[in-house]
Amino acid sequence: MHHKIRNFRDLGGIPVKGGHVKHHKLLRGGPLYDLDDETVSSLLNEYHLKMVIDVRSDREIEEKPNKVIEDVEAIHLDIMTKAQQNADPEKMALKYRREISTEHMKGLNRLFVESHDARDEYRTFFKYLLKNKEGALYFHCTAGKDRTGFAAAQILKILGASDEAILADYLETNTMTHELVEKELAGFKVKENLTDDQVNNIRGYMTVDTSYLKEAWDAIEDIYGDFETYVSEGLLLSEEDVETLKKIYIEY
Repeated sequence: MHHKIRNFRDLGGIPVKGGHVKHHKLLRGGPLYDLDDETVSSLLNEYHLKMVIDVRSDREIEEKPNKVIEDVEAIHLDIMTKAQQNADPEKMALKYRREISTEHMKGLNRLFVESHDARDEYRTFFKYLLKNKEGALYFHCTAGKDRTGFAAAQILKILGASDEAILADYLETNTMTHELVEKELAGFKVKENLTDDQVNNIRGYMTVDTSYLKEAWDAIEDIYGDFETYVSEGLLLSEEDVETLKKIYIEY
């Protein structure tokens, strides 16, 4: 099913303190666009999908709407539009091709923490995670790497995963999408008449890097002092909420 949904994966099996993330509970990736019946059947019968959280903008959703799946709750949280940022990597790549992509992407990840609107949407995101007692929850953006990647990193850190395990999942995007990204870059090069340097720069928008996630963690430290304070004051999660998340998502 991985090739049908961009950058799809199950966070199940990632080690956390005292156990591992439950299988078929937390799924991440790209849009559920233009899915065939076999993929829908797999989501329902293999993964027991109950909830989809789409964190794209209205415009992104118009371009690639999710398939409506019966008996699956669909939630829309727009994480970046109010922060005046287009987070579609393909559009960013072509719009900002002359800027240094790594710096731009680091700035985007810092905004996930600094923007009150983005923070408020992540707060709401965790409220839905607390409600998801049965079945799987799938969360996604356009490429399943930035807004989704930071969401996954926060969940894993709250559940007690090591920084190494969190980073490994974050960087897995590059492995999973390598072939697709290189094919898309080859297409851009011809269509837009790009130089090799421009292609390399654009690659920075379409992949993830350790420095991108580090920028979000640094922003948390700068603003809140530490991650625990960010959880309580930024995400407004109580100690009881954190324990509930662990009960729902950890296999001991």
